[in-house]
Amino acid sequence: MPHRQIVRNITSGKLSPIYVLHGEEPFFITEIVQALLDTVVAEGFKDFNETVLYGRDTDVDEVLAAARRFPMMADRQLVLVKEAHDMRMWKRKDDMAKLAAYAEDPVPSTVLVFAHPHKKVDSRLKAVKTMSRQGTLFLSDKVRDHKLPQWIAGYAEGKGLQLDGRVSQLLAESLGNNLQKVANELTKLQILLPEGTKVTTDHVEQHIGISKDYNVFELQRALGNKDIERANRIVQYFEANPKNAPLAMVVPVLHAYFARVLVYQTLQDRSEGAAAKAMRCSPYAVRDYARAASAFSPAKVERIFGYLRDADKKAKGRFNATTTDGMLLREAVFKILH
Repeated sequence: MPHRQIVRNITSGKLSPIYVLHGEEPFFITEIVQALLDTVVAEGFKDFNETVLYGRDTDVDEVLAAARRFPMMADRQLVLVKEAHDMRMWKRKDDMAKLAAYAEDPVPSTVLVFAHPHKKVDSRLKAVKTMSRQGTLFLSDKVRDHKLPQWIAGYAEGKGLQLDGRVSQLLAESLGNNLQKVANELTKLQILLPEGTKVTTDHVEQHIGISKDYNVFELQRALGNKDIERANRIVQYFEANPKNAPLAMVVPVLHAYFARVLVYQTLQDRSEGAAAKAMRCSPYAVRDYARAASAFSPAKVERIFGYLRDADKKAKGRFNATTTDGMLLREAVFKILH
């Protein structure tokens, strides 16, 4: 079940007796936990009916003792185990047997939550299977880079904002796969802009500080179009503002861009949908890759990978203090375009 559906169920009062929230992406787990904290116990009764434990400081007996208590002057209580991955019980058969026994017949007035971020639980364990059957087992996977623009657009829509493909792509390229950072910036836009606003690159530049004209996304577009003048202007901007685009951030983005260009050049079916699936990118971006695929031969693309690797090696093994990221990027861009 998607995390948004779990949050909607929680806020509408459709609660499970047990939640196991695990996986590599902490953002979704945090959102579900916050929904539970906001919903399960009314504000005036939290002192009596909300128990928060931490995995490294608790054990299965303490957790289950709390879960078996009855709420005071309320219909429900919340027992939340944060950092549950630190609990020793996951590797102890006796402890897991106790947890499985509770999961078979959970206390209906208790909502027991294991927040297990950054790691997966062993789904083969009997206790985990039982908790999944009796409650909600949610695996929080990372959003893949090629799906990030689509995720950003969907999350923004939930905030009452509309993003076109270019804005979603710009935010994905500039903010990366840190979903909490992305969410914070979208929340900022939600506060500053009227509901229903169609967010433009001007809004992004004004309120988030990402230049709509001078960013890595625009650099790769300029390279794909072989627009020498524009590419040089962007490199000049990066040189003047080194914190906005360090080489360690620019090189992987350009490498991924040209890797998709190379994939496009091998495709037999170059329709927008098929190409987007093969390259793992948004359909909006396919036309840019198609132009770049026409501008550069496959042999040239292979050489471009070498230029980018050389720039990265020189940056990491830099001995000359006068050599800057901007100079190395300028050299790489010149080789790419000539």
